[in-house]
Amino acid sequence: MNAPSGRYFNAAMFGFAITALFVSYQLVTDSQPVIQRDSAFMLAFVVLCPPSLLSLTVEPEARTNVFYLLWTLIALMNAGLYAGAHFLLARRLQRHD
Repeated sequence: MNAPSGRYFNAAMFGFAITALFVSYQLVTDSQPVIQRDSAFMLAFVVLCPPSLLSLTVEPEARTNVFYLLWTLIALMNAGLYAGAHFLLARRLQRHD
């Protein structure tokens, strides 16, 4: 893997990891009634993972196959978003050189 494509892959994995953290946070707060979901924290996750808004259209029950399939698709979309943003930013910065 050459350097530029490796950077895109790293950006994509960063986007995927953000979605994984988002799902983990949801599962932890869903399983423990003592822990409340923080609105500011959830908003930060939505800003960092815009495809997560798709989960508002389909609300599967946590820990079901549909839940994991939905969030896998959201993670892949977020990874693509981060890789695409990195590509466009790198291309724009390269033009100015």
